[in-house]
Amino acid sequence: MKEEVKDVYSIVYFIFVLLGTGTLLPWNVFLTEKEFYDVRFQVQPYSPYVAQNFMSLFALAFNALNIGALALLIKVQKHLSLRVLVLQPLVITLIMLASTAALALRTEINGIMMAQFTLPSIALMGGCTALLQGGTLQLASIFSPRHIRAVVSGIAIGGVVTSTLSFVSQLRAHDSGTGGPSAEDVAPAAFMYFTASACVILACIAGYSALPLLPYGRYKLLLAGIIDDPKERKLMTVDDDYEEPLLTVVEGDGASTSTGQRVEHTRAAIISVESDYTQATRSWQHKHAFTLYCAALFFCLGLTMCIHPGISSFICSVHNPAAVSPCVSRPPGFGRLAGDLFVPLLYVLFAIGDFLGRTMSGMGPWGKGAPKPLSILTYSILRATIAGGILFCNVVTPATWQLPQYLNADWAPLAIILALGWTQGHLLSTILTHAPSTLHPSQSSRYGPVTSFAISAGCFVGSFVSLALATRFQEAP
Repeated sequence: MKEEVKDVYSIVYFIFVLLGTGTLLPWNVFLTEKEFYDVRFQVQPYSPYVAQNFMSLFALAFNALNIGALALLIKVQKHLSLRVLVLQPLVITLIMLASTAALALRTEINGIMMAQFTLPSIALMGGCTALLQGGTLQLASIFSPRHIRAVVSGIAIGGVVTSTLSFVSQLRAHDSGTGGPSAEDVAPAAFMYFTASACVILACIAGYSALPLLPYGRYKLLLAGIIDDPKERKLMTVDDDYEEPLLTVVEGDGASTSTGQRVEHTRAAIISVESDYTQATRSWQHKHAFTLYCAALFFCLGLTMCIHPGISSFICSVHNPAAVSPCVSRPPGFGRLAGDLFVPLLYVLFAIGDFLGRTMSGMGPWGKGAPKPLSILTYSILRATIAGGILFCNVVTPATWQLPQYLNADWAPLAIILALGWTQGHLLSTILTHAPSTLHPSQSSRYGPVTSFAISAGCFVGSFVSLALATRFQEAP
């Protein structure tokens, strides 16, 4: 039998990094364009409720369809092809981002019409992200834990890239002298931002299309039974007597002649995962390790969404004189970092922290072996002590924020957001890397959709909590 094909120049690895970048790109794009929508949703006539709560509404619209699609995906993923799970969501996302870029230049569109287009678009991309996230993680698990880390790292890189692009686009925005940026001021930078994001998705489509054409990619896909029949690429090809994907290996000359001997060996092509089933019989937490890991994912993302971006997007510098949202763009005596660039800076710091956390998850004992499930769950819940600090910073909402401002310094929200991002990245990468080892190979198809569902469920619940916090702690008008 031939030696295993190698990933020459790590091309397949970088394709998974690229796919990871595109997985949550739609969410990151709309998450980081607060300043653009802060202006566009207030073009007359507009809905005051949407204008005041659009960040929370974005989260609810995205996560509602996302969690619904993932719940369905858990049941039907094994019947869906890779084209449905990865390629088609990428194409739809490309169309929606390109449409949003074109819409950014239509400055005459009022706030109501902008909301009527934007909210359904975000919801649709939430559904696409569910398919893409589940399919990409499942596809990466076929290759190796290293490729799972590539997807996770790509997601972090996507956050850094989008938040940085948003910061730059806001930096380029000009004040027309009307007391604040107008729709005409923010349109060019937003157009470039959405266009660049669409180009990233286009690159993801090209990378995915190239995967089965590369020797290493094709080898792994054949080994897992995904492209047994090139015309019908299924995630699972199941034999009646086995639960694992099957691959027929032909030895000998393969000729169907009377003199030639053709020996066929049908064997299970089981994904190579680091499993230790002797440990699973020792304690309750090891028997339910995958469930506890998913619970940790739920709390991790839920706590993040409670605060970021629903509350954190309304933080102003302590040097900003604004009493209600929005913050003053250029406070007298201070630079723009104390004005309209403060929130974009928070997004950049969160993304950098998230990226560093994912990168450092491969270090230390948890990088070499799976952590105890209860330890990782406790770690996830304790992040609430970090997230809660944001509530006591200089939060400037459309109505007066009622909680006391105990953390009256600019370094406080910057440090909290950085720590929140780092712990999220570290947790996500650790859990997603080791979760496959807690599943029996016959249950490996659960990995992608179930972990993605836990993430989306946390985001969905956290979005509701964020909206409740924003409503509860604002002074009634």
